Amino acid sequence: MLLHVMGAFFSVVAFSFLLHVPRKYIVWAGFTGAVGWWLYLFLLKLDFSMAMATFLSGCLISLCGQLFARILKTPVTIFVITGILPLVPGAGMFRIARSVIRSDGMTSYNITQTLIVAGMIALSIMVVDSIFRLFLKNKGDYHVDRR
Repeated sequence: MLLHVMGAFFSVVAFSFLLHVPRKYIVWAGFTGAVGWWLYLFLLKLDFSMAMATFLSGCLISLCGQLFARILKTPVTIFVITGILPLVPGAGMFRIARSVIRSDGMTSYNITQTLIVAGMIALSIMVVDSIFRLFLKNKGDYHVDRR
C-alpha cells in the first residue's frame, strides 16, 4: 500500500507541473493526493463500497485543500484539482470503451460505475466547500450586502 501512496504522490507532483502549479505548493498538492489515495485504499480494504470510499477520500482531499489554501493563502483549486487526480475514473472510461468494442454486455455496468465515481468526486468537493462557506461566511471571506 505504501508503494501505491508514493505513486499517487509522484503522479500528483508530475500533474502539478503540467498545470503550472507554483513550485512552493507542489509538495503540498502531492501530499493532498497521497493522503486521499491512502484513505481510498484503506477504506476499500475495510470492505467499503467504491462509491463510499471515493466520497470519503474526496472529502479528505477537499478538506486538505481548503486547509492548505487558508494556511498558505492561495486558491483552493491548486490543491483540490491536483489532489483529486488519483481518484479520477480513468480505468472506468477504458472499461467502457473496451466493453463497447467487444460488445460483452458490461457496457451499462461500466458506465454506471464510472458515473457513480465521478459523481461522488463532485459531491465530496461540493459538500466540503459548502461546509466551509457556511462556517466562514461571518469571517469576512464572503461579502454579503445587507441593505
